[in-house]
Amino acid sequence: MSPLRALALATAALVAAAPTPVAPAGPTAAPTHRAPSAGADGDAPAAPRSAIRTAARYEWNNARAGVPPAGLHCAHTTGATACFVEDGDVWWVRDTATDGASAVADWVTLGDDMSVERAGACVNSLGRGSWGSCDKNYPDDAHVVWQACVYDRSADRWVRCD
Repeated sequence: MSPLRALALATAALVAAAPTPVAPAGPTAAPTHRAPSAGADGDAPAAPRSAIRTAARYEWNNARAGVPPAGLHCAHTTGATACFVEDGDVWWVRDTATDGASAVADWVTLGDDMSVERAGACVNSLGRGSWGSCDKNYPDDAHVVWQACVYDRSADRWVRCD
């Protein structure tokens, strides 16, 4: 299980155990940030054993080669950069190391009660220096959280995430 997924599940458990808060009077504020989303490629293979999650089906998408737009909001770790384009729900992932592993955008969408609604990965196995994208379709009010990760497909293990 990726560290992000474990954190999301732990947070959901804490929220579920907490007493129900009383809503303040007056209008409620809209979310200030809609998190990134990754696209459904349609040709996604089944997720590897190490990626299987318990609360929601884990969406495993292979990135398609491309060139990202400028001004992306990105997360970084050694060997991977994961970025999101909110307008269009597109993940961009770049492999930044010659290590034989894949660069990954590992993401979850959370409900207002912090429950995990969807979880998945956009996996770039295109090689060092290559950008790849995955198109997703999230609801406009989705709360998306993500991290950049490195995944070793041959060993079926997550190497690192930040």
